[in-house]
Amino acid sequence: MCFLRDRRFRLLAWMYLIPLVLFVVLKGRGYYLGSAYAMLLAMGASTGERWVGSLPRLWERTVEAVFFAGLGFCGLYIAALILPLASSGPLREFALKHNEDLREEIGWNDLVTAVAGVLDSLPPEQREHVGVLVGNYGEQGAIEMLGPAYHLPPPISLTNSAWLRGYPTPLPSTLVVVGWSSEQVEDAFTSCRLAGHNGNPYGVVNEESKYHPDIFVCGGPRLPWPEFWEEHQRFG
Repeated sequence: MCFLRDRRFRLLAWMYLIPLVLFVVLKGRGYYLGSAYAMLLAMGASTGERWVGSLPRLWERTVEAVFFAGLGFCGLYIAALILPLASSGPLREFALKHNEDLREEIGWNDLVTAVAGVLDSLPPEQREHVGVLVGNYGEQGAIEMLGPAYHLPPPISLTNSAWLRGYPTPLPSTLVVVGWSSEQVEDAFTSCRLAGHNGNPYGVVNEESKYHPDIFVCGGPRLPWPEFWEEHQRFG
């Protein structure tokens, strides 16, 4: 409201409000507008300081005490949610229960190890022409960053901007597939078999352990690669 009331800053207000409405309608993530919060906090702090300074001294001290107590409480709450304060016990369970993003950070090393184990179990002639196909950008990042230590090939991904990179050349004749369901791989690829499982040793339920626990070994896609690539583009 401070921006809207002042003609000098009204344009900045609309530069925030219009994208906010668009992201709400299009179901964007909360951090997409993160870069705008600095100016909003600065304006709010400046306005709040002037308002508190105009109050009688007793009210001024009361508002300051409530504000800093609330600030401290919020800081402790956020720290308990985000920071790795404990590897076990109530603090860890509290963070895992209330912080979905934290749960999704667990298990990537286990995923890469499991994929590497499946790849190493293949006959030598299959390992020479193998690719690792992933289902989302988290799996892609894990294979891309941690995979070289296990001599894994670069991940093949159809998700978001990774799709623009295209499929590899030369084409792999065997695919280790993670992040796809059994129905999806049977529909998209030839001669698939269940070859391993993905999870984590802590029993944490997240997207990978709940929805993508299976690792498959498949032949090539049923469609020619250009048609497969166009038909199976993903967003997420």
